Amino acid sequence: MDQDQRLDAIIDRMRAIGPLDEVAVPPELAEPKSFLKVLRANHYNWTSPHFRKLFGMRFRVRIPPIEQLNSIFYPRPEYDIPVFIFFCMVTKRKVIAHLNVCCPFDDDEYRAKWVDPLTGILGRYEPFDSNDRYPEWMKKYRNDCTIYGLFKRDRLEDVSDCCFEYLDYYAAQVAESQPVTDPERLAQVQAFQDQWVDDIRTQDKAQGMIAKMIGADTARRIFYEVTT
Repeated sequence: MDQDQRLDAIIDRMRAIGPLDEVAVPPELAEPKSFLKVLRANHYNWTSPHFRKLFGMRFRVRIPPIEQLNSIFYPRPEYDIPVFIFFCMVTKRKVIAHLNVCCPFDDDEYRAKWVDPLTGILGRYEPFDSNDRYPEWMKKYRNDCTIYGLFKRDRLEDVSDCCFEYLDYYAAQVAESQPVTDPERLAQVQAFQDQWVDDIRTQDKAQGMIAKMIGADTARRIFYEVTT
């Protein structure tokens, strides 16, 4: 399975639980031009009954050869569903991955529904040990089912399979989710989502890296208009 097929399989899992409507992305952001044509990038947005935005990204770098995908699912603010993120960058010898559900609540009941089953799935794989330091801004989103770090290339299929297992469980729970009515809980969900969006826009170093290839203005627009 290549990265295009992997992103398609991720989105198909969400399409299976409800209709996805593709949102038009401005051409200059959907396929941004890079300096010296070193990068080919594609950015996608969808909406669904449960998600205000599903973000998908694919980019390919010629030298050094890199194949990357990123997917982030933003629930509608009337649902207390976690944000789902899967980032996977493949180089000739390594895999850099971030797989997580970012939760607006940390009580036992919430963790039992959204985190503990994924932790059980994770436990069926060989440990994803990494010496990479978890970014400071991400620490508040980390939990027992999080995968983050640099791994040998031969762990790619494990990372991918774990992502699909997480998604199968996540999608099933999303399909059964009902809108929240408690004002205090709704406010907490909104505050969490606002913080997550702000962190992606202002703390994620990927924006600076991409800016070197497509320009700072275009990179900023992608992070503000497409990624979040």
